[in-house]
Amino acid sequence: MPKHAKANNPLIGICNGVAIYLLYNGILKDKTSDGGNVLTIAVFSHLPKHDGPKVIYGTACRIGPERLRRGNITFKQLPYKIKIM
Repeated sequence: MPKHAKANNPLIGICNGVAIYLLYNGILKDKTSDGGNVLTIAVFSHLPKHDGPKVIYGTACRIGPERLRRGNITFKQLPYKIKIM
């Protein structure tokens, strides 16, 4: 994590040339149930740009495997509910 991460920004940081994004409800100012936490073409177009590989964490992905490959995107699904013990 960068020491001075920007608040309300889905780009967490860049490590070894790989951009790490975290999508969560409301990050892109959309408060609907799927607002910003589901990776779609529209959501992707609003993310901060990065020319290299990207790892995007979110609750679901609506982009096909070929488009993910062309965009150099690795999607990682987050659980719908995270419990802290």
